[in-house]
Amino acid sequence: MSRSIKTGAPLELSRNSIREMAKGQLYRVPGYAAALDVYRRIRPRKASARYCYSVWLRHLVAARENGLEPKLNVVMELGPGDSIGCGLAALLSGAERYVVVDWVRYTNMASNMDVLDELRQMFDSQAPIPDDDEFPEVNPKLQSYAFPRSLITAPGEAKVRRIRHALNGSSGTRDGGPDSERPCISYFAPYRADDVVMAGDVDFLFSQAVMEHVDEPDALYRATNGWLKPGGVASHTIDYRCHSTSSRWNGHWTYSDTAWKLIRGRKAYLLNRLPHSAHRKLLTDSRFDIVAEVRERAESEVLRSELAPRFRQLTDDDLTTATGLFQAIKR
Repeated sequence: MSRSIKTGAPLELSRNSIREMAKGQLYRVPGYAAALDVYRRIRPRKASARYCYSVWLRHLVAARENGLEPKLNVVMELGPGDSIGCGLAALLSGAERYVVVDWVRYTNMASNMDVLDELRQMFDSQAPIPDDDEFPEVNPKLQSYAFPRSLITAPGEAKVRRIRHALNGSSGTRDGGPDSERPCISYFAPYRADDVVMAGDVDFLFSQAVMEHVDEPDALYRATNGWLKPGGVASHTIDYRCHSTSSRWNGHWTYSDTAWKLIRGRKAYLLNRLPHSAHRKLLTDSRFDIVAEVRERAESEVLRSELAPRFRQLTDDDLTTATGLFQAIKR
């Protein structure tokens, strides 16, 4: 661990934090962010079909384990990033439509063809859900990682052709017509809340380590409530760790607002630094009834005296919650 250097300002100055501040300032260089976006689209990262299979089925099975019976007509994912593999897994599970909402358009649809083929093989063979031995940091955790036969409606060839067609030409357009005329995949990036889907259209909404990056999570939680049908299910795993901005997993709570502004620079997003209890309040304030709440603990690596002023009120529970799961229904 890099040694902290105490100065008159409430900053954690370490090799790691200085590097992150420098990276943040690079985004102020004209053209730097645009060049990164172009490179990422030209050279997308290879998605792991097994990871996507595991993430989607964990959300689905956890909902069943928590007494929910989510319908899968319309499934929405927030912030999938480079790959829409989790949504493809949802379609192969029986969902009729998959709606993607993101802040930056990272994924190249055609690049997901290989992921689709690998996922189909896994569903055809009814492969067990990859567990903590393979993906130890993936949440939610399950009681059983057996293939959930009772939750899956196997797709026919016509359905798979429809998915392939969508990957070759999907775009985000508001679609309020009959199901038979709607696209199998709708991708919105960047999005506007009133242009995504008709109000009350979504059955099951999920996100995987996304809500910690949202600058205005209160607005997004309210938007998700509007998108969901009454009784619709929302499932969120949230990663409260520092995401490499500190040498300590919860060191991001030691930075003053000034230091954090330097680290953020002009990045499209970073972290909102909200703890677990703040997300719980935002969900309930947005008219969700929380059905299941799980905290994954980690010993705090910072002293309470090191916390920045705005985080000194953190409870011990929040200070030691590294990741969390919320599963909730629209009130």
